Amino acid sequence: MQTFPRYSGFYYLFATMIDSNKVFFPNLEGLRFFAFFVVFINHATSSLGYYNNSSSYVFSIVHFLKNGPLGVSFFFVLSGFLITYLLLKEKELNGKINIKNFYLRRILRIWPLYFLLVALCLIAFPMLENHLPDFFPMGVSIDEINKWLYLSFTGNFDYIYYGINNILIGVLWSISVEEQFYLFWPLIVAFIPTKYLLKTFILLILGSIAFRFFYAQGNAMLIKYHSLSSLSDLASGAVIAYLACKESVIEWMEKIPKYSIMIAYLLLFILIPFRTYVWKFGVYYNHASSILPVIFSALFAFIIMEQNYAKNSFYKIKNWKLISSFGKYTYGMYCYHMIVFFSVLFLFHFMGININGMSKYTFVLIVFISFFSTILVSELSYHYYESIFLRLKNKFSFIKRE
Repeated sequence: MQTFPRYSGFYYLFATMIDSNKVFFPNLEGLRFFAFFVVFINHATSSLGYYNNSSSYVFSIVHFLKNGPLGVSFFFVLSGFLITYLLLKEKELNGKINIKNFYLRRILRIWPLYFLLVALCLIAFPMLENHLPDFFPMGVSIDEINKWLYLSFTGNFDYIYYGINNILIGVLWSISVEEQFYLFWPLIVAFIPTKYLLKTFILLILGSIAFRFFYAQGNAMLIKYHSLSSLSDLASGAVIAYLACKESVIEWMEKIPKYSIMIAYLLLFILIPFRTYVWKFGVYYNHASSILPVIFSALFAFIIMEQNYAKNSFYKIKNWKLISSFGKYTYGMYCYHMIVFFSVLFLFHFMGININGMSKYTFVLIVFISFFSTILVSELSYHYYESIFLRLKNKFSFIKRE
């Protein structure tokens, strides 16, 4: 078995795993919450029916507030990292991966909440359709969606084939992509020799780029929602998971200077508004739209590594205790937030508050109520519903995430 210097940060992480079979990356909890918050703001500004034609608001919307796809990309990179890291550690410590138990863990974590949301969106909320005014911003009709795609974890293809016709259930498209990823990923890590895994992950990233370039060809729906397009994010997370198992890489990350870290963050903040100008590449638009997602996933991967291992970080997100405490609820927050938006809008309408051409004060109030309600609902769901299945999940874990 590989050994590590007694006083390296990786030694303590590895020793903790040996002692308790648990692994925990405390700085990722806050990052996970920020990724959700980006998605939340995107949907708040695009789904609640508020419009402000002031130049400053339009500029903010276009360049900064509607960046939900980046939040989802970060989730994918993070999932790729965590899942691959746990699989690699299980393979290293146990000599093999228990694939059946992996699937059982994913089922117990994902399915209970996912299918609760599917049931609400396909059965409960459509009953309110006849009680909604014509101007209501969020529809609940399921007439123009393929229900079987959501029941089979292929809901992302409903967006691609039929359009975004029901945002309440449509938000689950990314869960479909992750479940498709979980279906084949343990087989790759288990059966491909470890020494070839890094090359395999890089080939998958290149394949995802090729898909965007040759097949998507600038089609925004395919680039955003197709599983093969999202694969580069997930595989980028897998790359850093592989590297995180190498002592030399950890030692390099521990010593990376603060200015290098700040340059990476600065580059990310510059690229965020820049992505809205990709269309200006003209004949090279297809090249740019094929490559740019990988640049973002590489930056997200660097942030994950920097937060986990760098000693010269200008700030560790775990020090923001409140935000970090929300991290374990983000799966619920992501799943519930559109239903909460709808419920708050419906409540305002029921109370006689004008939501057709709402004022900015009404809009801000709806956003605040929805935000804190989403947190509350997610906490209650986690502790009184999801935890039932999480306790079962732990019975099938060789290495557990705290």
